[in-house]
Amino acid sequence: MEHMEWSPEMALGIESLDQAHQALLAQMLHLAQANDDALDDGFALLVKHLERDFREEEDLMETIAYPAIQSHREQHARVLGALHVVVPGDHAAAREALGLLPLWFQVHLSTQDAALAMALNLADA
Repeated sequence: MEHMEWSPEMALGIESLDQAHQALLAQMLHLAQANDDALDDGFALLVKHLERDFREEEDLMETIAYPAIQSHREQHARVLGALHVVVPGDHAAAREALGLLPLWFQVHLSTQDAALAMALNLADA
């Protein structure tokens, strides 16, 4: 897994998003260092947290009638779809997914989430 930790440059200025992103990075880093015994439960918990965080982001988008909601939702759905095919006990697949997740997160944060943060600021939400 590419080593990625939270840095102030990643902040979007929306407290709920920044807290969720910071927690996600910490969880990914912790899970990447977990042994196989802890990986299954930890991976399932990571997916649950992503589902919750994505749902909260999508609720914010609905609140402001965000025009790019469909493409943002599609990105969330694609990531969750890829993570849902990892079956418990397949540690190689779980570690591969964990290895790809930081790159996706980096791109998503700097594009989709940055645009959402600007729209939220403009809407004063």
